Amino acid sequence: MSQYRNSKTEEASKLNEEGANVFEQGNTARHHSDEYVRVTVTLATVLLLMAISQRFKTSSVRIGLAVVAMLLLCFPVFRILTLPQA
Repeated sequence: MSQYRNSKTEEASKLNEEGANVFEQGNTARHHSDEYVRVTVTLATVLLLMAISQRFKTSSVRIGLAVVAMLLLCFPVFRILTLPQA
């Protein structure tokens, strides 16, 4: 019976490879979406710092928070420009 070949075994092998490829594509897409979420959270932090800085009466504190927010803004802008786009 060494000549016997089950066609379903070959089909299963092909489907298994296809499934592995789709799974890898899904993992890559999840990684990209996680990066976009991190960028969004960082942008929200910048927005929060700018909003908090407006509540202080002392100008040095306002300027300090604004500077920190602007420095923090550089990271998500860089990430947005370097992340893959759909």
